[in-house]
Amino acid sequence: MRLILAFAFATISFGSLAQTSTYLYPSTPLRWNEVICHIEGGVVRVGNGWRGEILYTVNRDRIYAGYSTSTFDIAYTLRYGKLHIGDSNFTDAITYTLEQGVIYVGDSNFPLDIAYTIRPDVSHPDVINVFKENSINPFDIVATLQGSPSHTELFALLLSARLL
Repeated sequence: MRLILAFAFATISFGSLAQTSTYLYPSTPLRWNEVICHIEGGVVRVGNGWRGEILYTVNRDRIYAGYSTSTFDIAYTLRYGKLHIGDSNFTDAITYTLEQGVIYVGDSNFPLDIAYTIRPDVSHPDVINVFKENSINPFDIVATLQGSPSHTELFALLLSARLL
């Protein structure tokens, strides 16, 4: 029994150590003083430090307003790549759709509804570029992410930077 508890504790501990921070920059030169916001441990803060204002809390597929995981504070829910307002299940509450590295406006996958294209940086494996619409031109980069965010964390960071 002790062995099972020790193994469970080690698995949980290593899982929490594996969580890394993700920083959102306004451009490709990753200057520390230009960080718009970052997520660490599920908490999205303004700027690059722990003293920044808390905008959202991410827990699994939900984005909560502020530092909360209360059902009263659910701002968005991600279901099957679709970002719903609040905890709604209705299609009219879908604000954005993420499909194969592309963010579409609303419940769509039509090429004219592309808001952003998400692609890894060619020269830096831990950097993700966010391009305007369906472009992959370096001049159309609107934000750069350093880290490996989940889809829910990606939406929370883009919402925090007022890109969505």
